Amino acid sequence: MKSPPISENLFQAMSEPARLDVLSSLTPLAIENDTDFDNIAALALTTSGAKAAQISLVDERQSKVLAHRGTLGRANMWTFEAAALTIPEASCLVILNAAEDVRFSELHCVTHAPHLRFVAVAPICVSDECIGAVSVMSDETRTDFTAAQQEQLASLAKVAGSLIELKRDSRQGDERVATLHRDDDRNAMALEVGNVGSWVWDLRNGRFTGNRMAYEMLGLDSDRTVSGEDVFRAMHPDDFPAMKSAFTRALAQNQDYVGEFRVASSGQWLLGRGRIFERDASGKPVVAVGVNIDITKTKTASEKTRFLLRELNHRVKNTLAMLQSLARQTLSRTSDPAEFMEAFSGRLRAISEAHTLLSDREWSGISLVDLITKQVEPYAIFDIGQIELVGEDIMLPPDHALGLGIALHELATNAVKHGALSVATGHVRIVWQLEVGLHESRIVIRWTESNGPRVTAPNTRGLGLKLIERSLDKVLSSSVRLSYPETGIEAIVSMPIGDQSDPAAG
Repeated sequence: MKSPPISENLFQAMSEPARLDVLSSLTPLAIENDTDFDNIAALALTTSGAKAAQISLVDERQSKVLAHRGTLGRANMWTFEAAALTIPEASCLVILNAAEDVRFSELHCVTHAPHLRFVAVAPICVSDECIGAVSVMSDETRTDFTAAQQEQLASLAKVAGSLIELKRDSRQGDERVATLHRDDDRNAMALEVGNVGSWVWDLRNGRFTGNRMAYEMLGLDSDRTVSGEDVFRAMHPDDFPAMKSAFTRALAQNQDYVGEFRVASSGQWLLGRGRIFERDASGKPVVAVGVNIDITKTKTASEKTRFLLRELNHRVKNTLAMLQSLARQTLSRTSDPAEFMEAFSGRLRAISEAHTLLSDREWSGISLVDLITKQVEPYAIFDIGQIELVGEDIMLPPDHALGLGIALHELATNAVKHGALSVATGHVRIVWQLEVGLHESRIVIRWTESNGPRVTAPNTRGLGLKLIERSLDKVLSSSVRLSYPETGIEAIVSMPIGDQSDPAAG
C-alpha cells in the first residue's frame, strides 16, 4: 500500500465546523472508561493479533483515549489517528514497520517506548464526520495485515461510532428532559409567585390534577385523587350552582369558561378561567385546562370602594341638608349680604375641613387633635401659644367629628370676636378625657377661656350659640352645656364613643 504524504495541517480536508459540532455534543468524561468501549478494544486486540488496542476521540491537536487493552502501555497515537482520518478512500491506515516509514519514523512513540512498529487505524465516524479512531499496535514489525483483518477493524470502528452516537443521543435526550423539567419548575414558580393555580381536568374519568397552588387555593389534598366534583364541592354553596352552570354552558357552546367564586373553607375569592384542550374523534371534549387566580384583594378593594361610595353618598346628603339649614338660619339672623357671606363661609369652611380629614381617613374617623388643630388654631391671631390642648389623642366617628367641628368653629369665632382670643393676653384651654362606664364610654371635652374680656350671660341666644348647643343633634345621647363665668365662656361637650382601648385605632 502506497503511503500518502502527511501535510502540517492533517485536518485541512475535513469539514471542521461540522466535526467540532459532533465533538462538542460528546462529553469524554461521560464515556471514558466505559465498559462497552473496553469490550470493543478487547475484540480489536483479539481479532488483530496485535499486542495492544486503543479507542480514542481525535481533535485538531490531540486525542482522548476512551479505552486501552493489551500488554503495551498507552501511546500518543494522534499522528497515526489524524492520518487515518484524512484518507477517505481507505478503510484503514496500515503501517507494517513505522521505523522505516518516513512519515512516522521520527515519532517519539516509535523511537522510544513502546517502540511501535506495526500500527493499524480505522476511523470512527458519527453523522458522516470522522471524530475518532480504533487502533491496534505492536512493537514488532509485521509482514501483512490481511483484508479480512482490516474489514474486522473497520467493522469495530463502525460499532464504536454507533455506540458513541447512541450515547450522544441518549445524553442529549436526558438534557432535553432536564431542560423541560427546569422549564416546568420555572413556570410552576412563576405561577405560584403570581398566586395562580394551574389545572388539567380529564373529562373522561373526571380526574382533576394541578400544581401545588391549585390544591392549596381550593383547600384540597394533593396526596389523594381529586375529581372535578370535588372541585365544585370546594366552592361556596352560594357560588356553586352558577359556576357549574357556566362550566357546562362553556363545554356545550365551545366557549372559554370564566367565573368568580369563593372557596368554602377559606372565603378566598378566585377567578376561574379554562378552555377545551383536547377532543375525541367525534368532537366531544375530553380534556380541559385552565387556571384559578386569587382575586381576594381585588374583591376586598372593590367592596371597600362600594362602601366608601355609599358612605360618601350618605354624607353628601346629610351635608347638603346641614348646609341648607345653616344657610336658612344664618340668613334669618342678618339681612346684610356681606355679613351673611362672612358668617356662612366660615361655617362652610368648618364643615369642609372636617370632610377633608374624613376623606383622608376614608371616612373611618378623625383624630381629635387633628380636628381641634384645624378648627381652632387658625383663630389664635396673636400667638399659637394662646391655645392649650390637654389629653391623649383618640379617634372620633364621622358624625361625632362633623358635629364637634361645627361646635369648635363657633366657639373659636366667638372667642376671636368677643372672648379670650380677641386680646393678646387671652387663653383657651381645651381638656378632654375618656370616661369608661359599665354600658358605654364617653368622651368629655371642656373648653375654658381665661384672661380675656369680662363675660356676661347674653339676654338672647344668637345663631352661634344655638349652633353650638345643637351641633351634636345627630349623635344620640350627646350634650353641649354652656356657662358664662366672668373669667370667660366655658363649654362642656359629652359624647358616647365606641371602644377606644387602642387610642390610635380608627
